[in-house]
Order: sequence, then structure tokens, then C-alpha cells
Amino acid sequence: MFDPGMLALIGVGISVGLGAAGSALGSGAVAKVGASLLSKKPEEFSKILILSALPSSQALYGFLYGIIKPLQTGLLNGSLDAGVTEGIGFQFLVSALPVGIACLFSGMIQGQVAASAVKIINDKPENLNQGIVLAALIESFAIFGLIVSILISFVGISF
Repeated sequence: MFDPGMLALIGVGISVGLGAAGSALGSGAVAKVGASLLSKKPEEFSKILILSALPSSQALYGFLYGIIKPLQTGLLNGSLDAGVTEGIGFQFLVSALPVGIACLFSGMIQGQVAASAVKIINDKPENLNQGIVLAALIESFAIFGLIVSILISFVGISF
């Protein structure tokens, strides 16, 4: 009824697409606030760049998981491996949800926290490390989503 390869590819789209969206929204939030500060203090560019880069890792996690699916199904070789059933295709699709959703929201929130850290650069630049640590804490949720997706993918779920 459903093509298992197509289901796996939808899972790839979920993990890569939502991860990239979270990173784009998060990095964009920091860049928007950072650009305002740069108009007054252009010498702070390197610090703002570090904060802007923090949410970009979510796209990497989504992409990493998006590579696992085609490797497992043989789709990277151009054809679906024998034995990949509709149930396995659904498993691949469902397994992409934790990493995709976690990367979307953690990227967005990490960007908001990092954007708030731009105020530290303006007010007390010597405390920037505290802002970086606060933003980096949000990263763990994307990693948790990646781990859960990998566990579902390799251990499996029953339909």
C-alpha cells in the first residue's frame, strides 16, 4: 500500500528539514539582534558570530540522521534493499520525528537565548562566557532527540 522507500525519504525530509529550520530561525534571531549592536560596536563581530553559530548545530544533527536512513535502506545506492517492508518504512518515518522536532524547537530556543546574550556583549562583555554556556545548555535537547531517533531506528518499534 505504501512504498517503504518513500516513507524512509519522508523521514529524511523531516529530520533534515526541521533541523535546518530550527537552525535558520535560531541563527536568524541572533543575527537580527547582533546586527543592531554591530551598528554601534563593529569590533564585537567575532563575539556575535560565535553566538550566531551556536544554533547551527541542529541542522547538522538533522542531516546526520538524514544520512542514516538512506544508508540503512540502500537508497544511497539508488535502489531499495530487499526486505525493507512497509512496516520498516513507517519505522524509519516515525524514528525521524524525535530528532526533527527536538532540533526545530531547540534551535529556535537556543537562538532566543543566544540573542539575549548579545545584551551581555553590550553591557558586560567580560561575562560573555556565561551567555554562551546558557545557550549551549539548550543543545542537549537536540542531542537527546538524535539519540532517541537512533535508538528507534536501530532497536525498532512494533506496528
